[in-house]
Amino acid sequence: MNGSEYIAEFLHQRGVSNVFLMTGGACAFIIDAIERHPQLGYTCFHHEQGAAMAADAVWRTTGIPGVTVATSGPGATNLITGIACSYFDSIPSIHITGQINLRESAQYLGADVRQAGFQETKIVDMVRPITKYAVQVTSGEELRRELEKAWNIAISDRKGPVLIDVPMNVQQEDMGSVLQYAPPAVSSRSASEDTAIAQRISEFFRGGERPLAIFGAGPGLAGAQEAAAVEAFLNRHGISFVASWNGMRYFDNYSPNYHGTIGVYGNRGANCLVQNCDRLLVLGSRLDNRQRGSNTKLFAISAEVLAIDVDGEELRKYAINEYRTIQANFAGFGSVLDQVPAPVQSPAWRSYVGQMHARYFGKTHSQFAERSGTLSPYAVIERLSEYVTEDAVVIGDTGAAMCWLFQTFLRRRQAIFTAGGNSPMGYALPAAIGAALVQPGRQVIAVIGDGGMQLNIQELQVIREHGLPITIIVMNNGGYGIIKQFQDLNFAGRYAATGHGYSCPDFSKLAEAYGIGYQRVEQLEDIAASPFSGGARLIDVIIHPNTVLEPKLELGNPLHDQFPYLSDSEFIADNPFVADHQRKTRPAAA
Repeated sequence: MNGSEYIAEFLHQRGVSNVFLMTGGACAFIIDAIERHPQLGYTCFHHEQGAAMAADAVWRTTGIPGVTVATSGPGATNLITGIACSYFDSIPSIHITGQINLRESAQYLGADVRQAGFQETKIVDMVRPITKYAVQVTSGEELRRELEKAWNIAISDRKGPVLIDVPMNVQQEDMGSVLQYAPPAVSSRSASEDTAIAQRISEFFRGGERPLAIFGAGPGLAGAQEAAAVEAFLNRHGISFVASWNGMRYFDNYSPNYHGTIGVYGNRGANCLVQNCDRLLVLGSRLDNRQRGSNTKLFAISAEVLAIDVDGEELRKYAINEYRTIQANFAGFGSVLDQVPAPVQSPAWRSYVGQMHARYFGKTHSQFAERSGTLSPYAVIERLSEYVTEDAVVIGDTGAAMCWLFQTFLRRRQAIFTAGGNSPMGYALPAAIGAALVQPGRQVIAVIGDGGMQLNIQELQVIREHGLPITIIVMNNGGYGIIKQFQDLNFAGRYAATGHGYSCPDFSKLAEAYGIGYQRVEQLEDIAASPFSGGARLIDVIIHPNTVLEPKLELGNPLHDQFPYLSDSEFIADNPFVADHQRKTRPAAA
C-alpha cells in the first residue's frame, strides 16, 4: 500500500463507509485510493464547508466519526467553520487535507516566505485552536503513527475534531502491507473513586429541600448507556430536571420529571425552577451565557450549585461563581449514581414544580401572532411535529428558525440537534445531507431560515444527485429575525442589513431548478396530511417579518424575568422561593 491506500484501508477498518469530499490536486491521490477501495464510498460536495458540516452530523446520528478529504489552500481553509461546529459541541470528526510536496514547501527551501508552493497554506497552525489535535506528517511512518493517534484522540474523553495534513509525496510513499491500530486505553474509576464521588453528591444535597438537575450533553456524549443511567437516576428518585438544547436529545422529553430547556430562549417554567431551587446539580453542561444569561451572578440565585464535567478547564471558570465542582468522565457513571440516595424534597417544592409544569411545559405560543392575526411559528412546529416519525433526524439551523424549533419540539426517540456552540447559518442543510447519506430509510428534516438557506444552497445539488428524501422547512420571515428583535430593543428598529439591504430568492423557482418538490404554507391548513413524504421537498413557511421569539431573556435580566414580561403579581407567584423580587426597569420596547 502507498500512503493514500493506507488512509483508505484505515478508514474502512474503523467503520467508515462514506467520505465527504471536494476534489483538488493536492488530495487527488487520496481520492483515487478511496475510489478504488471496494468497501469505501465517497460523496462529492460543492463546498468543503458543506462536507465538514455533513461530517459533523455523522457521529450525531451513527456514533461513528464523520470524515472529510480536502485539498490544500482554499480547500483546507473552507473546512474551518464546520470543524469549529464539531469542536465547540465535542463531536469527533476526522479531517484529512492534502498538501504540496514537502520539497516544494517554504520549510524545505529554508525561507520564511508567505508561500512557496502553489496553494501552500499552514492549515495545521490555523486549526489548532479549534481541534483536539492537528498535525502534518512528513513520512509514511509518521502517517501510520499519527492516523492512529489522531483517531483515538478524537473519540476519547471530551471528544472533538482532528486534522491530519498529508503532503503529496507522503500520499505516494510505500507503506507496506501492515496496518497499525490499537484502540485507546480505557481509563476507568475504581470502586472507591465512584463511592467518593457519590458521597460528595449526597453531601451536596444534604440540607436542601428543593433539588433540581440540569441534563447537559455530557452524559449522552459519553454514550447512550450513560445517558440512560442518568435519566434512570433522576426518575427513580423523582428529581425534577431541566436541560440544555444539546442535552435534551438524550432522553424522553415526556418524562414526568422533565420540565423543559433553560436559557435565554428557554422555557419560562424551567428557568423559574432554576432560580427557585436550593440545590442545582449540573450534569455535563458547560453553562455558557446563552444558558445562564449575561450576568452569571444572577443565575440560580437561590441555590448552591454542583457542576460535574469531564473537562477541568470548563470547571475552572466557575471559581468566580463559587460553584462546587467534580471532574469526572460520565462513562460508567451509573455506578456512581446507584450509590446516591434520594434527596429530600419538601411538599411545598413538589407542589410548586407541579404548578410550573402545568402552567408552562409544552405551552409555548406567539403573542405577536395572536395580536396580529398572522401565522405562529410555534403552531407550525407543533403541527409538523405530528408527522415526525419516532426515529426521525431533525436538524435546526441557527437564529429564529432554530429557536422556534427547540422551544417547541418535544422528542421521544428522534435525533434532534444543531451546532449549538458555533451555530453558523447554513449548517442544517449539509448536516441533513450527511445524516441522510449514512442513515438511509430514516426521515430527515432540516429546519432553516430564509437567510441560512442561502449559505450552503449549492448542496441542494447533492440532494438531487443522490435522490435524498430530505424535507427542508424554510421559516421564511424575509430577514434575519433574531437580529431584528435585537435591533428593536437597541437601535429603535433600524433594520440595517437584516431588513434593509437583505433579500432572498423565490424559493419555488429555486426548488424547481434543483428538481425538488415545493409547498408554500401561509396558514396551518396548508400543511398537508403527509408533509414529509414523496421525496425531497422544500416547505416554504411564510412568517410575518416582525414575528419575535417568545419568551426571550433580555440583556442584564435574571433568568426568571423574560420578555414578554409578566405582571408583578404573576412574577411573584411564579417565584415564591426567590428572596429578592426587585426587577430591572423595563425598556420602552417591551
